[in-house]
Amino acid sequence: MSGMPDNLVKPNETAMQDTDATDESTPITVASANQRLAEVFAPWIQDLNLRVTSIEGSDVKLMLPYNARLCRSGDMICGQALMSLIDTCMVFVCYASLKQYRDCATVSQNTSFLRPAINTDVIAHGRAIKAGRTLVFGDVTLYPAQDETRPLCTGNLTYAVIN
Repeated sequence: MSGMPDNLVKPNETAMQDTDATDESTPITVASANQRLAEVFAPWIQDLNLRVTSIEGSDVKLMLPYNARLCRSGDMICGQALMSLIDTCMVFVCYASLKQYRDCATVSQNTSFLRPAINTDVIAHGRAIKAGRTLVFGDVTLYPAQDETRPLCTGNLTYAVIN
């Protein structure tokens, strides 16, 4: 037993490939990204059941499925879960912009909540603004899955490339 509630499943468990999620030379694909999410990220991030859905250049999309355990009153997904989605999306923006899996860490995250995420899956759209040798700057915008034209939240992040 993994300690995860029965109703939570690791992302794309059936789509895992026989690649090493910790190997920096593994190609950046949706499948390898989901494998890395399932094998390398902290267990509490895995419990969010995030899924990488798209990688195009340095643009990345993740999905946070609705789960009542992430909500406060009124079926609103709490800010902490949304900020974790933003931060995790930016990790994959770093990987995609650097074209390899490298250790990186949050330097700063500025988040603006525009409206509540009520009873909805949430889509994160992340993109690199500038990727240098030691720092990556990016933006992540969150949308309700049923309407990707009305932003819920935005984040502006800076990441350090560790190795």
